Amino acid sequence: MYRIYQTLFCAFVLIGCSTQPSKLEKALELSGENRHELEYVLSHYSQSTSDSLQLKAAIFLIENMPGHHMLTNKSITRYINTMDSLYPDMSNVMKKAVYNIPLKNLNRHGKLKKIEDIEVIKGNYLIQHIDNSIQMWNKCFWLRQLSFEDFCEYILPYRTAYEPLLQSDSTLYSWKTVLESFKYYHYVPTSISDVKSIQRNLLGHSDDMYFRGIKIPTLSDSNYKFDCLDVCYYELSRLRTTGIPAAIDFIPGWSYRNGQHYWRVTIDPIYANDNSRDMQNPKTAKVYRMSYSHNPIPVSDGKDSIPPLFQNPFIKDVTQQYIKVSDIEVEWKKSSDSTPLYLYLSVFNDLAWKPIAWSAVKENKASFQNMGRDIVYLPTYYNGGCIINNGFPFLLDINGKVRNLIPDKKHPIHLKITRKYPLNDYKMDWAESLKGCYIEASDHPDFKNADTIYTITRTNPDLNYDTIILKQPASYRYWRICKPNQIIMLGDWQFFDSNLKQIKGKAMGSNENDRSVFNAFDNDILTFSASASWLGIDLGERAEIKMMKYIPRTDGNGITSGHEYELSFYDEEGWKTISTQQATGESIEFNSVPSDALFWLKDNTDGKEERIFTYENGQVIFW
Repeated sequence: MYRIYQTLFCAFVLIGCSTQPSKLEKALELSGENRHELEYVLSHYSQSTSDSLQLKAAIFLIENMPGHHMLTNKSITRYINTMDSLYPDMSNVMKKAVYNIPLKNLNRHGKLKKIEDIEVIKGNYLIQHIDNSIQMWNKCFWLRQLSFEDFCEYILPYRTAYEPLLQSDSTLYSWKTVLESFKYYHYVPTSISDVKSIQRNLLGHSDDMYFRGIKIPTLSDSNYKFDCLDVCYYELSRLRTTGIPAAIDFIPGWSYRNGQHYWRVTIDPIYANDNSRDMQNPKTAKVYRMSYSHNPIPVSDGKDSIPPLFQNPFIKDVTQQYIKVSDIEVEWKKSSDSTPLYLYLSVFNDLAWKPIAWSAVKENKASFQNMGRDIVYLPTYYNGGCIINNGFPFLLDINGKVRNLIPDKKHPIHLKITRKYPLNDYKMDWAESLKGCYIEASDHPDFKNADTIYTITRTNPDLNYDTIILKQPASYRYWRICKPNQIIMLGDWQFFDSNLKQIKGKAMGSNENDRSVFNAFDNDILTFSASASWLGIDLGERAEIKMMKYIPRTDGNGITSGHEYELSFYDEEGWKTISTQQATGESIEFNSVPSDALFWLKDNTDGKEERIFTYENGQVIFW
């Protein structure tokens, strides 16, 4: 026992004044019966002053270990065994991604058991990992400008997410392969970012097969395609084993569209973040970074819920590394309720308000730091398990000024709406693919002596139907739309006679193996053809055509005739319905609605992509 206390004393001396011994002792207390394994690690590195860095690394890992855990149950164990059987040669680097795939949807696999690292991790496992990591840091010359703090956070961690602790394989020492290659090739760039770019080719592409499609029987009969988080888990593990400090940054909820996003970032003291393409010009409220070390989180008083995002101490706010930000102060406004411990700023995401920032309430005020601009926020709090608004939403504009969105019922306005969800650049490309296309008609299947009937010079700006009414009916059997050597993104194409009766036929195209051509004639705008050069239709016989309707590939978020739409605005107590009506065309109008309000148009018939908006100068502005 004396030796243990002597070890801990030496540890506290070596880590210096900046570390609180109580944090280490607390971690040791939480380890329970596994305490001797952790004390063995501390003792091992307390024998010689030459191991001072190893000891500091050990203390960092142990101090911050509480909360790191694996998730498991019989279903997950069965999944892992199946994957090991199907892919016996899978590397640990890939396993750290693959083993986490079912854990992204916790509701699908029943109740999961947490196995805390602090209670089960073995001393020899940590020693092997620490020795290898310190050796990497000392020998990899491209890490010479990396601080020890960044080394601990971005190279040293032994786990990726919630996978089991894996026994080491050859990938643990991938950095040695990279180092030997750099010794052979003398005159190559040696910054962290340069090494990151080169190391993939040095280590080969044996893992590429998994990205092309991996069989996961427990999820689907078809091949599983990695999403952005799967790729991040893989790249994080691969980079760290090759001596590249890396982290995963993420947006918990986009502030202008649905969903969230993850990407891998390289930590380089010379260059700024190696951002993903998605984040070159981001518009977001918050960006967080996954960390190994603990960060402050709100603590429940047992009465009110804490959002799941903020129950995780292993996320760090890095928003200001990406975008211009502002600090915001929010007052507690509801005197009828008891003051909560915390307020949250929420963004509209996936048809609900989603908390993305938190602050303790002090003297009836909450201060939020580093908030993204040009975004609509709603101040919220929790009452039990329910999220409730604290006043009206507000816009934090591009210059960092706050504009409260308070409905003005005394000055009503008229709204005309043609879409319920914003466009983006790649959706605009769908429409652009039709510009310059020309429509030909012929009585021969090879379009011999074809006549050009129409040239498309514009498309519907809302990705809805365009209508072509011919001055004189045109009588042909074969029709096609052409754009040589280009891909034509066509959502639907319809033909009508002089009585406006739809004429149907058989799809045809430049490539007989292209099955997508049938999607252009199925009257379903959410299926589409992506055909090269041309696609067309055989009407079976000569038919007199008076009108055609076409639509590029589309998201179906334009106004659809026959659908029921509900317009709401955000009032003091939440969303309030103004009117519900059925669309009769490709736009819908509402009279006498409050000005200066935040609106939401719901499609009660179909679809799930909807965004909040304001109405300014006769135009919808989506947020």
